[in-house]
Amino acid sequence: MEGTCELKGHIVNKTTTDPKERAAQVLGFLRRHKTDRGAMANLRCALTDARQCRAWPLLGEIDGIGDTVIETVAGLYATHSDEADKGNLGLLCKALSGENNTFEGRFKRLLTCTTREDVCAHLRPIVTAAKAKGHPVNYYGLTVDLLYWSDNVRVRWAQAFWGAEQV
Repeated sequence: MEGTCELKGHIVNKTTTDPKERAAQVLGFLRRHKTDRGAMANLRCALTDARQCRAWPLLGEIDGIGDTVIETVAGLYATHSDEADKGNLGLLCKALSGENNTFEGRFKRLLTCTTREDVCAHLRPIVTAAKAKGHPVNYYGLTVDLLYWSDNVRVRWAQAFWGAEQV
């Protein structure tokens, strides 16, 4: 029946609690599915409450059902899979702010988030803008930062956004 969410036939893997290993596991999974248009369409549904269950059969393979960070990263990756090897969200927002002055306000709102669930709720428009402007996203770094979400992460993002240019 359409609209139901079954996990039949999917094996939920035991996952690590180390954020760096977890991020590598999730990104490996997403990269394997990158060229599968149907999988990417279903993973984009993870960003919408009403359609979230469409992503669950895939997310079940990496024990990501109900994990806000994993669901968000999967949905964002499925929206814009162009990856960067370095940098953090502060650096991405800085690049986008040069082209659009609303990004400083968006970035400040990100920094006021105290929980990973809060920050995840603000990421979609930033990644959508990155896609529109052709900027890649460091999804590995973003995943690790979200899993480690703390004042230290917020400080690193702020330093990347407002810090002095590296020569």
